Amino acid sequence: MELAAYLKSFLGLLAIVDPFIAVPMFLALTPTATAQDRMRIARIAAIAVFCVLAVGLLGGGPVLDFFGISLSAFKVAGALLLLLSAVDSFNAAPGRQRQTPEEEAEAHSKHAVAVVPIATPLLAGPGAISMVIVFGQSHPGVKTLGQVAHLGMLLLVIAVVALITWLTLRAAQRVSVVLGITGMNVATRVGGLITAALAIEILASGLTGLFPGLKS
Repeated sequence: MELAAYLKSFLGLLAIVDPFIAVPMFLALTPTATAQDRMRIARIAAIAVFCVLAVGLLGGGPVLDFFGISLSAFKVAGALLLLLSAVDSFNAAPGRQRQTPEEEAEAHSKHAVAVVPIATPLLAGPGAISMVIVFGQSHPGVKTLGQVAHLGMLLLVIAVVALITWLTLRAAQRVSVVLGITGMNVATRVGGLITAALAIEILASGLTGLFPGLKS
């Protein structure tokens, strides 16, 4: 993959993780927390996002092999999930793919919210996990130096996304004041548009893999 492809991977993953969509939930779940507590929760959430996505990247291939699922079939399924997430982003609200109302209600009764529900499923949800698996399988297996470098670059992409997530949550109060609801909704909708475009590309790649006749 060229540098431009990794840049596209970064933008796509950042769009589907969408730290801005977690800001209102982050503030709602930490109404009485001190500034230091919020910084700690933001740090734990960002680390959890990195760990979840890294496990998906490195373990996705073996899981697909174990269940006998072809990469093309997984691309189609993942693309459909991404499209659903994109539609929710156009509405500027997390959909049931990220978090159900029941999970949200339960989250308000918990003290430890950094990992669940903020990190997962709100940020590193099924859509983001599917995306990193698809990206990782661009060079299936870890047998050559080039394939190891490919996974290393994707881990770097995940790390940068986690870093941006940490910075956004760390400054959640200021972000909500500076951007306001309208500004965060605009950012979320732009991210949804990027996610939808990437999902269409993945869907087309998956369909041509399943039905080679479509290439002609």
